Amino acid sequence: MKVGITGSNGFIGWHLNCFLRTREDVLKIRTADRNTFTDAGALENFVDGLDLIVHLAGVNRADDDLLLRGNTEPAEQLVKALEATSSTPCIIYSSTTHAISPSNVYGEAKAAVSELFSSWAARNNTRFINFVIPHVFGEYGRPFYNSGVATFCHQLVKDEPLSVNPEGKLELIHVQDLVEFMLSCYVEDKSGNVPANGIEIGVPDVVERLQALYHEYKLDNQLPDLSDSFTRSLFNTLRAAIPVDEWVRSPQKHADDRGWLVETVKVHSGGQCFVSTTKPGITRGNHFHRRKVERFFVLQGKAKIRLRKLLTGEVVECDLDGDFPSFVDIPTLHTHSITNVGDDELITLFWTDEFFDPDSPDTYFEEVVQ
Repeated sequence: MKVGITGSNGFIGWHLNCFLRTREDVLKIRTADRNTFTDAGALENFVDGLDLIVHLAGVNRADDDLLLRGNTEPAEQLVKALEATSSTPCIIYSSTTHAISPSNVYGEAKAAVSELFSSWAARNNTRFINFVIPHVFGEYGRPFYNSGVATFCHQLVKDEPLSVNPEGKLELIHVQDLVEFMLSCYVEDKSGNVPANGIEIGVPDVVERLQALYHEYKLDNQLPDLSDSFTRSLFNTLRAAIPVDEWVRSPQKHADDRGWLVETVKVHSGGQCFVSTTKPGITRGNHFHRRKVERFFVLQGKAKIRLRKLLTGEVVECDLDGDFPSFVDIPTLHTHSITNVGDDELITLFWTDEFFDPDSPDTYFEEVVQ
């Protein structure tokens, strides 16, 4: 399939782009940003020949006039480009629960766009999926903009006071679950209103869980129980807020006349550990994970761990030395590798929070340095 994403630089758009790259049935990914919508020809080139367009472009926070125009105008321009090229792809629109019974301009704008796409699809005998989504959270969301969860994670990491509504309620869905469900709706030929159901939870409960996860991980140097997928999603979201300069951590090394001991992994939910050796000059890895929590712990030798966030060009390098045992916990959606940069054999302990499953390995190959 050939898929186009509008608003591809946004939170959901970035995650959708990353997910599509893991699918063997996706032959082409096109993206459209604000510049594309300022050029009618570029927008027509974008829509031409696509099987699916996921329309995420719009405005979330602004004054009423901009909220209305910032959501309706891109949709009108998209329909105009589709008609100019006689293109009839399926359209998935990221609507919101606020549009079901609009009580503000944002909801009204979302409802108007849904009606526009629905009418266009009916005229052209094609599919339109009005994807109704609740509160979306996940890795690399912008605090104070994309998600309240992103805001809480930012404040915890920065040791800032949290403002918590004791009566607040949320329906939360992890962004990676959202984009996976979004594509499944297209594959399964769904149409019309499709709700993406999340987990209903109180705001104080979310904050309490995040605080407990942060305390275990950063203060107690323990990995929490990650057997529950929602907890793991919250944990990965929290980890994504931790600054790069705090990724390498060195636990206390206990030494006496017998030798030395260092605690490598303390976790409340098991997982899988293994040790490997790497010859000088050899590199392992060059892949990424969507869900796994993974630790690289260098016990002997010198290693360079390289990481690159997907769809970006910046490579982060972490130097680890077995003389000062240290580890890096690999962030999700970062392609990564480890290279023996020393003269002797490198010994590394690897831990991941789940047993390896050949039917669902959650391992996607991509070079770190392109």
